[in-house]
Amino acid sequence: MKPLDTQAKTAASESGVTLEAIISIGVLGWLAMGMVLMGLGIW
Repeated sequence: MKPLDTQAKTAASESGVTLEAIISIGVLGWLAMGMVLMGLGIW
């Protein structure tokens, strides 16, 4: 039972890290798109 528990914990931690990475990348992407759109609007 212990190996299964450790595997489940590692999988959960990895999924949490990937979710956080996806969210951070998405936020940065939206900010970058906003800056590009603003730049095109100004120019």
